[in-house]
Amino acid sequence: MSLQTANPAESLRGQHLHIPNLQPAFAAWKQGVNPAHARVRQAVDARLEGLIGDERVLAKVRAADIGLFAAGWFPDAEYDILETAAFYCVWLVLWDDAIDGSGGDDLEAEEYCRRSVAFARQSLGLDEPGSRPLQEAPTKVCGSFAGVGRRVGEYCGLEERRVLFEHLREYMEGCVTEYEWRRSGEVPSVEQFYSWRLKTSSVDVMLDLCRILNRIHVPADVLESDELRVMGVCVNKLLILINELFSLKKELKDGAFGNLVPITMRASNLDLEVAAKSIVQDIYDCIRDFDSNSSVIKTTFVAGQQPSVADQVHQLIQAYQAIATTVLHFSIVSPRYGLLKEQQEDGSFLFTL
Repeated sequence: MSLQTANPAESLRGQHLHIPNLQPAFAAWKQGVNPAHARVRQAVDARLEGLIGDERVLAKVRAADIGLFAAGWFPDAEYDILETAAFYCVWLVLWDDAIDGSGGDDLEAEEYCRRSVAFARQSLGLDEPGSRPLQEAPTKVCGSFAGVGRRVGEYCGLEERRVLFEHLREYMEGCVTEYEWRRSGEVPSVEQFYSWRLKTSSVDVMLDLCRILNRIHVPADVLESDELRVMGVCVNKLLILINELFSLKKELKDGAFGNLVPITMRASNLDLEVAAKSIVQDIYDCIRDFDSNSSVIKTTFVAGQQPSVADQVHQLIQAYQAIATTVLHFSIVSPRYGLLKEQQEDGSFLFTL
């Protein structure tokens, strides 16, 4: 059934979605789970208890195992780095809840974002002493970024913190844009969807943090190359594409807004099966483009350099890969989506929406 309705998501209930086994496509990419996962999960649970007062919400967030995502993102890191990444993930997961709970008040959401941006800037040590009054965090969750900012600042200099802050700002402002779209009740185009989703994924922040916390230092011509930029976009899209497929059932159940699957169906007048296959093909294309651009970096920028440079570039490529592979692993095993019971013998997934 092709859909031309205003909101094709409403017509998906009861249909069957098939997602092929994507793990072989990532077989050559960096992946794993940090051995300190159990320890960091306890630290995350303790942090959540201090941030969430509603016992029902707390139980739900704890069950999702945010620490598992961090343990896949930093599979080889020492514990302090892993915990820093995990506490960032806590902030990331919880931060926009206040926007969603702003009671339909756009101005309230924008003010929350403005104050949060100012607090993040301050937490990263980017305000000149005495240049402005100390900012108070608008919520306890927002205030939890103070510790994250302090920890990250121990691993990097001023310019890296400035770049990180700009990406944090884009994330927070993107969340407000997404909220306003959701409030409008309009179905976005694919282009409009990506205009905020590439920001609300927080992948640009993750790319910054994987370089900073892994202490990866590569030559400026690598860091500023078009190839590395394309690789970053590929990782960003991979997170989005994987998430949109695996979260569709949950989003329909929750009445959430703007999943890429129905948006693609509406934009191209496709049925569910063809739209899902199109998104899967986009995943394969992103993997191919990432690999081809990483090969160019290794052959063009690393040839003739000291072995230490080649090692740092190799670590950088793997750090980028780990973001995408942990998204896939987390999507499959986390109770957040509850999809393990839907996995078939061949590793694919088949479930009823």
